[in-house]
Amino acid sequence: MASYVAGDLHGQVRILEALLRSVRFDPREDRLYSVGDVIDRGTDTGELVAFLHEGARAGWFSPIMGNHEELLLAYLKDPRRHGADYLDPGFGGRVTISALERSPRSDDLLEWIAGWPLVLSLDSFILVHGALPRIRQSIWGDPDLCDKRVDSETGFHSCLWARPPELYPSYDQKTVISGHNIVQEGQHYQDGIILIDTGGYRTGRLTLFRLEDRSFHSFQGKPRCG
Repeated sequence: MASYVAGDLHGQVRILEALLRSVRFDPREDRLYSVGDVIDRGTDTGELVAFLHEGARAGWFSPIMGNHEELLLAYLKDPRRHGADYLDPGFGGRVTISALERSPRSDDLLEWIAGWPLVLSLDSFILVHGALPRIRQSIWGDPDLCDKRVDSETGFHSCLWARPPELYPSYDQKTVISGHNIVQEGQHYQDGIILIDTGGYRTGRLTLFRLEDRSFHSFQGKPRCG
């Protein structure tokens, strides 16, 4: 049995499938986690979400929330307020809206996405999309602060939007694995922090991190983006 964490997927279902084949992923035995940003940008977002939804129902896939999922939910709740940001071509939300409009299971898929946690603790690891919020007057982050640190105007969670240098290791010595910030290769950003978003929607390179032996696995494909 092996457990893998995937970087930001952004609809790149073909590259993900090739990457899973390359590591001989077995859904009967193995487990796949995501650090968020499954949706948007990629033209195959609808197919990817449906594939992973089935994986979640079968028990081999577990996601956490990304900033793209958070803005999708905010847009659907208040399109006039968030439409300019979410539907901006650079953010790439139109492909997700189109996919949901075509899907007969859109309500089920949205209910599923809305239930994704902000952070997930796994034995020696913590998964968060952006970064753990910092414990005030310290150099440490705390996963318990993820649902408490929100932007006063938007209500968005800081743990989903944080950029360097606002990345902090966990106070409990667990290794933090996150996406959101694109790197050329999966890497140990600093002690206690691993970054695995290799910008698949842009570069065609997706990365997995295997928890058991702390190894990186990548596949180079051709991205499909709107």
